[in-house]
Amino acid sequence: MVIRLANAPVQHENLPWTDVERREELKSITPTGTFPCLQTSQGVISESRAIIQYIAETYKPELLGANSFEKAQVRQWVEFGAIEMFRVSKSVIFPIFGFVEYNKADYDKGINDIKEHLKLLNKHLEGKTHIVGSNVTVADVTLFGILRHYFMLLFPEPMRKTLFPHVTTWLVNIGNSEAAQRVYGRLTLCKVPAKPFIGEKKEEKPKAEKPKEKTHEGGDEEEEKPKKKAANPLDLLPPTTFDLDAFKRDFLNTDDKKGAMERFWSNFDPNGFSFWWMQYQKLPSEGQIFFKTNNSSNFFLQKVDNFRKYTFAVHGVYGVEGNYEVRGLWMWRGLDVPEEMKSHDSFPYMTIKKLDPSNPAEKALIEEYWLNLTPGNVVDGLPVCEVSYFK
Repeated sequence: MVIRLANAPVQHENLPWTDVERREELKSITPTGTFPCLQTSQGVISESRAIIQYIAETYKPELLGANSFEKAQVRQWVEFGAIEMFRVSKSVIFPIFGFVEYNKADYDKGINDIKEHLKLLNKHLEGKTHIVGSNVTVADVTLFGILRHYFMLLFPEPMRKTLFPHVTTWLVNIGNSEAAQRVYGRLTLCKVPAKPFIGEKKEEKPKAEKPKEKTHEGGDEEEEKPKKKAANPLDLLPPTTFDLDAFKRDFLNTDDKKGAMERFWSNFDPNGFSFWWMQYQKLPSEGQIFFKTNNSSNFFLQKVDNFRKYTFAVHGVYGVEGNYEVRGLWMWRGLDVPEEMKSHDSFPYMTIKKLDPSNPAEKALIEEYWLNLTPGNVVDGLPVCEVSYFK
């Protein structure tokens, strides 16, 4: 983002993790043996903050502050964000994507810590449009890159309005800028908080039932009954003859996926389930770099984790470097779009089309998506990059 703000003549090269040979070649010439790195006429610089400092000083010094005091303030907020706030991300944001193992104590402490950090920032931003001065600086760029995940994944509107409204206004203004959208894509604020990825739950042995205590009158003391949750509208639909769980077990546990598809079609209930093709409506600046596109796909799936019992899908990234698409082929309970999808932060930016399995071409498209998950396979006109079953 600093490259764009400074209009620096820097040619960016995205380095896929799979390109081991190229990575090793560049790693050997970086001073710290780390990425990212910047090749200059004077030599190679590595580490993000050092690269940002160099580009800003060389091409647009005002990004570092207009005077000595502002420069110190910019440095102050950059270090606060990069050290304090990013430290919290490791225990809060990383577990959501499964990058690190979820630890409830660390996660809860992290949530409290980031709220306290944001309260301080919110107080600082009162009456201001930028972190330092009246224009964008490296402080805005650094904090936006760290905080956007919290506002996209964890903090719904009531919390944003109550605890840090000034931070929210600032974040949205930065997120709507051309430079931010070209680098990060569309900013979608959280409606429903995402949950950390916990993995497969181990079966617990049933605990021995405690005897009921006697009241003074000699009767059994009734335990307080938990309040019933409101029924999901999908559970109130007319009964279906199709057993979704049985299909998942059959399909996912066999190597003969084509045979499982044949059994699927013979048992499918078109009155109880429906098929939907969807694709993310990317901005012109999006879909160019794999890891960013894959993050967008993961963002989407994180927010419908509670929808798994009603659906089965293939969803992920298709295409090639410079032209990626986030697509999915979904089957879910009911014949209309459910509330779980309608309330999704990113749903307004999804193109969605209902498919008719009685149409041979659309039936073939369903099978094409569901049977081809190997990278390089061509599905719906694009190569598979990274996709998975949502089950």
